This record gives sequence, C-alpha cells and structure tokens, in this order.
Amino acid sequence: MDVNTRKFHKEYLSSLEASREVADDIVPYWNSLGLDEPIVGQMELCLVEVVNNVFEHAYGNNEGHKFEATSYLTNTKDLIVEISDFGQSIPHGVLEELLKTDFIEPLADDPKTWQQSRRGLKIILELSDKLEYFSHQNRNTLKLQRSAS
Repeated sequence: MDVNTRKFHKEYLSSLEASREVADDIVPYWNSLGLDEPIVGQMELCLVEVVNNVFEHAYGNNEGHKFEATSYLTNTKDLIVEISDFGQSIPHGVLEELLKTDFIEPLADDPKTWQQSRRGLKIILELSDKLEYFSHQNRNTLKLQRSAS
C-alpha cells in the first residue's frame, strides 16, 4: 500500500488460493479507509469473483501467471478496484449481454440453475455502481466502482 496516496497495489500469481490471498491483503486496506462493513463485504465478494475468473478464464486454470490488484478511494468517495491480467481477454459483447439478462437464483431441485454461465460477473454487476473493462497491449483490466458514501 502506498501510504502517501493511500493507494493499494500489489502483484500476485494465479492459483486457486489467489482470491483469498488478495482479499486477506486488501480488506485491511479498505477497513483503514473507514468503509462501512456492508460495502467491504460486498466488494470482497466481487474481488473474489474477479480473481477466480482471472484464474479460470484468463489463464485457463493454470497457476503462476501474474495479475495485479489496485484499489483506492477517489476524492468523491468512490471506491475503485482494478484487477489486471495478461491472459485471455473477455470476449467482446459479454458484459453488454449481461446487462440485458436476469440473474437466475439457483434452486436445490433444479440442476439447470446450478451452473448458470457468467453468474459471478452478474453478481459483480449487481454489487457495483459501475463496471468497466478494457484491454490494451495484452493487459486486461476490470475496473469496479462503488460509492463509499
């Protein structure tokens, strides 16, 4: 964490455990910003979903590939979380398509609802105020914004 600008930034390696490692590092930073507990909990869920997607989709479940986590609070009290990877990018149109679809609640007696594709991204969309995704020179960044006020 950069003490002068109060910005969190750290590099990690992809793995099944990486989402927990990032959360263990970043949650204390968010708490130091004085964020409300419900916001911290919801953004932690989003963070875990994004990092798991990096491992599964960007890197094809392969361990040891670099990704970065960055977070900071803007002057307007918006919490920003950016996860950047250097793997396979999200196919064009996926995020736009998600905005048009409804979240399907998993039902214990209906196995078709258990494996809904892109459920994690839908959760992220629901819990964030703004979601942006951009790729540039083999760097893919998912940027989440959530009002902290």
